[in-house]
Amino acid sequence: MRLLTRLLVALGAIAVTVLVGAAPASAHPLGNFTVNRYTGILVSPDRLVVDHVVDLAEIPTAQLGNRIDDLPALADRECASTARGLELTAGGSRVDLTLQTSRASLGDGEGGLPITRITCEYAADVEVAPGEITFQDSTAPGAVGWREVTAMGDRMTLTSSDVASESTSDRLTSYPEDLLQSPLDVTEATLVVATGGPAGVLPGSSEDGPTASDRTWLSAKATALLGENGWLAAGLAVLVALALGATHALSPGHGKTVMAFYLSQRGSSSVRSAFAVGSAVTIAHTGSVLVLGLLVSLSSAFVPATIYPWLTLATGLLIVGLGLYLLTRLVAGRDGHGHGHGHGHGHGHGHGHGHGHAEPEHDHDHAEHGHDHADHDHGHADHDHGHAEPGSVKVATATVTAPAPAEPEIAPGRWGVWVMGLVGGLVPSPSALLLLLAATALGRAWFGFALVVAFGVGMATSLAAVGLLARDVVVRVERLAQAKGFLAGNVRTFLRYGAALGICAVGTGVVVRTLLQL
Repeated sequence: MRLLTRLLVALGAIAVTVLVGAAPASAHPLGNFTVNRYTGILVSPDRLVVDHVVDLAEIPTAQLGNRIDDLPALADRECASTARGLELTAGGSRVDLTLQTSRASLGDGEGGLPITRITCEYAADVEVAPGEITFQDSTAPGAVGWREVTAMGDRMTLTSSDVASESTSDRLTSYPEDLLQSPLDVTEATLVVATGGPAGVLPGSSEDGPTASDRTWLSAKATALLGENGWLAAGLAVLVALALGATHALSPGHGKTVMAFYLSQRGSSSVRSAFAVGSAVTIAHTGSVLVLGLLVSLSSAFVPATIYPWLTLATGLLIVGLGLYLLTRLVAGRDGHGHGHGHGHGHGHGHGHGHGHAEPEHDHDHAEHGHDHADHDHGHADHDHGHAEPGSVKVATATVTAPAPAEPEIAPGRWGVWVMGLVGGLVPSPSALLLLLAATALGRAWFGFALVVAFGVGMATSLAAVGLLARDVVVRVERLAQAKGFLAGNVRTFLRYGAALGICAVGTGVVVRTLLQL
């Protein structure tokens, strides 16, 4: 514990010393993997106008590769492709949209990677009669992000509409903070229009920059150091990656609760187990980041966000399986070893052999009594069979204290360590992936790998420290309960059952929440 505490304090001191005054990093407010879309529909008597905006976060932008070097060509290509996924009907007939203008711009995202905004304006010159108009956006069906549709009339009145007339996100330039955890997902609209009404115009057709928000200065400093040369800069970057991983692990999730419950089962070996699990977390997380980075680099059609729910579901199932295993071992240990051979058989022979005579036939040879039990310690060495002198009485007594019931070792072995490693490292951190991609973009892929490893070590250190702290709390609670005479000496049994049930509860919560998202 002292070693881990000193290590964490040292990392914190280094981070503060190196990073004071660093500028905040910009990042997409909805996450590094998101592709966000907005569509505004303007209904005029003789024209339909569709304003479509695409906001790509860091990872989707990285998948564009060198196409971002020619922004006008990128905008034309993406808008032409998007038009095929926008379906607009008026009076039951499909309306063919024609691209009027297209624009693309870049902004600074997290990890020194850019984010992209593409704006497309379509129009159709048609006579719009009173009646129903429908719209559907089927672009990027697997993408994760914000989806929004608005509609308004221009000298036409929308007598019925199932979408808003104004954009909640101001055309993807200002996302409401209270909706970041549950972004809008509107891809369809049904309108009923009538002739007449005030003039209208679509909002904000001017060039807008991509949306970014302030994020961690640790990430900003780590990626800034990537562009510097020299061993000092490289060493500082590794230290910052360590601190970034450690702070990342302290955010919600990441298996801290499961780690705490798991180490509470390990008894005196919890410190060694903490280091073993920490190593497994580092290996698992590094591997997951490298695989995801390879998939992102190989295909622009690959949607990284789609695999995260499945990885989270797999993590939850692993947690549930670990908890059930521990419960099974506890029950088996109680049924098979609860007797513990700590019972007293009453063969202590503490009766008085006060033989006031010296007849040889009363010599008590225990070999004749058949008390040679290999499996039970009956304390025969304590029998005093000496014969007292005539007229005196000598009483031999022996006090035998039954040993405390032995606690079975119920925590799993090596496979349990790897399960815990997968629990903490199976879901790759977007921040670590950004470090890898940023380093690769600068032609330093090997250094990106080193930073990902350092990030994983930082995560593992935090997880191990939290687990050992929880283990220390459990030990103190156990000692206090035993000192107060609570639970009749069965404190550890109750705590172990509680830890196993806690692991099951955490895993079940992860599984249920993920299934609801899916």
